[in-house]
Amino acid sequence: MTFRFGVPGALIAAALVVPCPAQAQVMDREYHVSGIVLTTDKQPIADVAVELRERTSRRSFKTTTKADGKFKLVGLPHGVYEVKVSKAGFQVRTDEWDLHEAQETMKKVEFNPYVLLSDAQVGEIERDAKLQGLVDKAAELLRVGDFDGALVVIDEMLAARPDDVNALYMKGLCLLQKRQLEAAAASLRRVVALAPGFAAAHLNLGICCEQLGDKDGALASYDRTLELEPGNAIALYNAGVLHYNAGRVAEALPYFEKGVAVNAIDDRALEMAGYCELHAERYAEALQHLERARALIAEPARAATLDELIKGLRERLAAATPTGGK
Repeated sequence: MTFRFGVPGALIAAALVVPCPAQAQVMDREYHVSGIVLTTDKQPIADVAVELRERTSRRSFKTTTKADGKFKLVGLPHGVYEVKVSKAGFQVRTDEWDLHEAQETMKKVEFNPYVLLSDAQVGEIERDAKLQGLVDKAAELLRVGDFDGALVVIDEMLAARPDDVNALYMKGLCLLQKRQLEAAAASLRRVVALAPGFAAAHLNLGICCEQLGDKDGALASYDRTLELEPGNAIALYNAGVLHYNAGRVAEALPYFEKGVAVNAIDDRALEMAGYCELHAERYAEALQHLERARALIAEPARAATLDELIKGLRERLAAATPTGGK
C-alpha cells in the first residue's frame, strides 16, 4: 500500500532557503574588525571592554584591549551592532557598527580610535561649565554696577578655583570700583602673575597704583599694557599725563601723539599734545592741536579755557609775523 502525504507549498519554499552547514560556516566568519582606545592625550588604555550586540539577532560578542590599547574581533557575522566601550574610571562610549552587507570572504574593517574621557576630566568639564555660568552672572552684575552682588558670586568661584584668572580679574575690578584699592591691586597683581599677557589686568593695575600714589608702579603697568596692546588709548593717555604732571613734557608728548595716531578725534590726546607743544614754545604746532581739540569739545568749561588759549596763541603768532610778509 502506498501512502501519499501532501506537503504545503509554502513549507517547501521555506525549506529551499535554509543554508547547508557549509554555507552557514562561511556566513558566520565575515568580518575581521579592529581598533584602538586612547586617552585624550593619545595614550593607549588597556583592559577596556568592547561589547557588541547585533540589533536583529541579539547575538553578543565581547573583547578587551591589550596593553597597546588595541582590540580585534575575528569572524564577526554580518549585521548592525550596538557597541559599548567601557572601563572603570572612564566615561562610557557607545557606537553603532553597520556591517550589514554579507561577505563571501573575510573583510577587514578598522574603526577610528575611541577616545575616552576619564571621570576626573568629566568632573573638570562640569566644573568649568558651572564656573562659566558664574562668570556670566558676575559680569552682568558688574555691568549694572552691583559690585557687592558680583563679589558674592566671584567669591563662590574662587572657593572652587582659587587661581581662576577671570574671577581674580573681576574681583579686582569690583574692589577698584568700591575704592578698596589695596585689595584691588593685590587681586590684579595675582592676575598678571598668573597671566602675564593679560593687557586689561595690567591697565587696571596701573589705575590702582596711580590712585594709591605709586606713580612709578602705574607707569610700569601702563608701559606693559602698551607692550601688549600698542594702541591702547587709555594707557597712552594715562602714561602721558603722568609724565606731563611730573614735568617730563618731552617724554609725555609721544604718548599723546600716538593717541592721536590711534584715534584722530581723541580730543583729550589732542588737547594734551597742544599743551606739550606750548611748553616747548612750538606755538604753531600747539595752535594746530588745540584748534582740532576745540572743534571736538562740547563741555562749556573746557571750551571756554581753550577759546581763551587759542585766542592768545593766534595773537602771539600774528605779532611774530613780519609786517607785510606773505
